[in-house]
Amino acid sequence: MEIPNARVLEENEIRFGVAQADPYRWYTGAFGVFPGLEVDFRLTEVLGAFIKAKRWEGYGNFKDKCLDVKYQILPESQWLPALAVGMHDIQGTQRYRATYVTTSRQIFPFDFTFGIGTGRLKGDTSMLLLDSFGPFGGIEMALTDRVQLMAEYNPILYKDEYLGKLAVDNVSSHINTGLRIKIYEGVRLTASWQRGNTVGAMLTLRTPLGKPLLRKRPDHPPLAPVDTRPFRERDVKKMVMDLQMAISDKGFSNVMVSTNGVNLVIEFENTKYLSDEKAIGRVLRNVLVYTPDDTEKLIVICKRFGLDVLQVTVCPRILADFFQGKIDAQVFAQHIRCEPAKTGTEIPPGSITSGDPPKVQATLGIKPDFEPYLNDPSGFFKFRVGIEPYARYYPWTGAVADARMSIPFYSNVSTSNPTLQGDEVVRSDFTDYLSTDISVDKLMFTQMAHLSDQTFGSVSVGALEYMYTGASAQILHFIGEGRLALGIQGDFGIKRKPGDLLGVQEDFTAYDVLANFYYSVPYVNVVLGAQVGQFLAKDRGVRFTVSREYDTGAVCGAWYTLTNTSELSAFNKGYRDKGVFVSLPVEMFKTTPDPRRYNYAFTPWTRDVGQMIETTYDLYGTAFGLLPFNFKKNIEKLKE
Repeated sequence: MEIPNARVLEENEIRFGVAQADPYRWYTGAFGVFPGLEVDFRLTEVLGAFIKAKRWEGYGNFKDKCLDVKYQILPESQWLPALAVGMHDIQGTQRYRATYVTTSRQIFPFDFTFGIGTGRLKGDTSMLLLDSFGPFGGIEMALTDRVQLMAEYNPILYKDEYLGKLAVDNVSSHINTGLRIKIYEGVRLTASWQRGNTVGAMLTLRTPLGKPLLRKRPDHPPLAPVDTRPFRERDVKKMVMDLQMAISDKGFSNVMVSTNGVNLVIEFENTKYLSDEKAIGRVLRNVLVYTPDDTEKLIVICKRFGLDVLQVTVCPRILADFFQGKIDAQVFAQHIRCEPAKTGTEIPPGSITSGDPPKVQATLGIKPDFEPYLNDPSGFFKFRVGIEPYARYYPWTGAVADARMSIPFYSNVSTSNPTLQGDEVVRSDFTDYLSTDISVDKLMFTQMAHLSDQTFGSVSVGALEYMYTGASAQILHFIGEGRLALGIQGDFGIKRKPGDLLGVQEDFTAYDVLANFYYSVPYVNVVLGAQVGQFLAKDRGVRFTVSREYDTGAVCGAWYTLTNTSELSAFNKGYRDKGVFVSLPVEMFKTTPDPRRYNYAFTPWTRDVGQMIETTYDLYGTAFGLLPFNFKKNIEKLKE
């Protein structure tokens, strides 16, 4: 109800909830970031407390954002209870701040919690020898596997949270009681009696982030007659053509197969699976069906946008032993070679080759659009929802033509902030662009190139995003196996006219120049990023990014920007741009495999600090799944 226990969400689990016990209403969200680490967001709304300033008309009740963290030092074991430490409201106004240590122990059917806390959790009782700490605790009893009774000692002194005429100074009891019911898997409803005089209720939903919503259709491995006769007994040309067609029929593109009578070389692009390792594994299974028993090596070259990125070399006999479970992944990793693909790889003289015939390569799709914005004085929660139909055409190697429209169904995005003037207004006028009018968000052409074995570059021109038309260029170099990458980017934009499909404001231009740094921590699936330089509003500094990919394929991350805002005006001065983002696999909404993702960002009200022109094709993200270190880390997925 109010006190924390020592339980934490499993990594990759999310929990959403809404609760009320007058005069408070809470909206909550929590996420298991790492094993043992839980991060919670809590919005506290005080019912009936209104901000009277004119600019805040329409904002409604007073609201306060809280960011909480909890770390489980010890999980519960046979002999020891769970032990956790945590902090509430660690940034912002810190109206509800607290720190605590708590322990929980289950002795079925009971679950006991005891803790000590400071700040909001201290109350008016002090611990012996620990004057700044006060106790709290609770007990849960399972009546059935779906129903639990709860009671807790809640030390919070609500009268110290005085806000206008809404002080809760009539607390009759510090004992809260409640009944929790499991409605469905992951869905729980709680009714409670709090403070001795107040009815409370809470509804929560808990599920893994990125978990498929639909049952997947079977995706069987290849079924075909196995022919391992040596090269001299085979029609090699037919063998190569059959293998190339078999791989193409499985949904892969840019397929080419060649052999010089010693090795088999297979080139392909993964256009079917979210996991590149799974895609490579499926290709290798197909190859084994056709591989002559005197083949020395299988060489697989994996592509992105037609560009060679990763080369995997393995002995067919070792590969067969791995697929059959005769050797484990650790032993197999010592016998497989993966490295950045060489630029301009040439087919050995005398090779027999079969490749995909020339054809138009294009994709069409519709992305659900949801754009939330928080904490404008005219209203705490503003959003636009709709769909974004898009088309992509791939005319030649490394080239992509993009078109995307925005078809909003509803938008209440507006602001009562004063309108700024001058060339620093690079993004804060975004509300002018988020009406319910149909618009062309993107109409651009991108050319990517392999500049050297581990260096990539790209140039984009056209309507790059919903606010800017212009040009963007990137260069990125991967060091070693790709865990570290360094690069530079520059973007030049002419601001578009709101409400005009492709018109621009010729007198308003902006640019950014940034050095990019990426470092991957493979064993926790974390990527750290930093972009250093000048942003669109001419503020200079650094934008930090951290992200993590989970087993479901979902990616969650956050950014925080530190720039020099001394020359900026009004609400831009001293501001730190920040937000969180998620990347959800499209296949979580489908019954079949799909390599695409839906990307969404959640941010406080957008200002002009730390802004860049949005980049469609981030070179690091484009190549990430095919970097050698990433392939080795996920080598077990070849069997999926």
